[in-house]
Amino acid sequence: MENVVTLSEFKDNNFSDAYQLKITDGPLAGLMSRAVVVIDEEGNVTYTEQVPEIVDEPNYEKAIAALK
Repeated sequence: MENVVTLSEFKDNNFSDAYQLKITDGPLAGLMSRAVVVIDEEGNVTYTEQVPEIVDEPNYEKAIAALK
């Protein structure tokens, strides 16, 4: 897929702080929950999904559809 950017929080927490994705308690505290955020070329968020359990997969088909 073209124009897809995979990001990492290895050096800072800006992304998880901005989108409130950080797990705050329990054995996974400090990690991010599983989520998909699609941002268009103009910087507008066109699709988001945060799954209720970290073991669940997001709906990738809907995320890809938001790119079209």
